Amino acid sequence: MALKSTQTDGGRETRVRFDREERRIQLAEACAELIATNGYSRTSIRDVAGRANISTGTLLHHFGSKEKLLEATLVLVSDDFLDHIREAASAKDVDAVTRLRAVVRAILDLDRHSIGWRVWIAFWHEASIDPELAVVAGERTALAEAVFVELISEARDAGLLHVADPETSAGELAALIDGVGLRMFSETGRWSQERAANLVERLIDDWQRQ
Repeated sequence: MALKSTQTDGGRETRVRFDREERRIQLAEACAELIATNGYSRTSIRDVAGRANISTGTLLHHFGSKEKLLEATLVLVSDDFLDHIREAASAKDVDAVTRLRAVVRAILDLDRHSIGWRVWIAFWHEASIDPELAVVAGERTALAEAVFVELISEARDAGLLHVADPETSAGELAALIDGVGLRMFSETGRWSQERAANLVERLIDDWQRQ
């Protein structure tokens, strides 16, 4: 069991136990916050260990390497994206197109996913030169695209969208979302959340008109 320091009402330090999975989540959260602030290249194992108040040896016991810690961090933030996506996709009493638009808005919700987006962008850079990380990136993206495929297929079957292949359309939608997400963070001030969402929704508009 891992331990963390806390303060009692009297100001004395106590110890609270973490199990292994809780500790891994805590470390991934610390890593995400640091990457979002400092970038991946300027976030060291020592930085993450210091944020979590543990030794670098303890951190490496849990992850083995910085790359494995980055993988776990990416999974953590992508799970939050997926939870939000699936929540929007499962809304009751609205059609599939409305839910698809809600999914787009959920992914681009910067109040909830500002850290997540910065971690994703950092991860893409590393994945471009590391084949193992690229596999993880593809797997996580495929989970989100599966939700898109389901909604697009439902909308097509209901006559609400006119697409030839839901899987191809889902990939196009995901790529467009990734592109505007990158613009929001690399071109500060030019791409607001609303502008980004409106652009993505124009693709859905096109599918409705075809």
